[in-house]
Amino acid sequence: NFAGPFGSDAKIHHVRLGAAPLENLEIGLNYFEFRNASVFGANANGREVDIYAMWAVHDNLIISPLVGFYKPKKSAADGGTQIGSKGTNTYAHILFIVPF
Repeated sequence: NFAGPFGSDAKIHHVRLGAAPLENLEIGLNYFEFRNASVFGANANGREVDIYAMWAVHDNLIISPLVGFYKPKKSAADGGTQIGSKGTNTYAHILFIVPF
């Protein structure tokens, strides 16, 4: 998980769906449910969905884009950790992995 809590008190439920349509390409979806999670005493419960790919361009380069969505159960005003609102956060990244 990328956005959700990492504390030792978090109960994290994870479901992953993946497929390899080509020998050098994997695509997938991760779903996370965070329960009994707290960060500095605030409620960090929420859900996260990540959509990703891993493309092995060749032996020494893997490109992995990811788009994720995190929805906290509560905002900071309600005792949660997210400032502003409890709206969905969207984030993205591209990793360039160089194994050798």
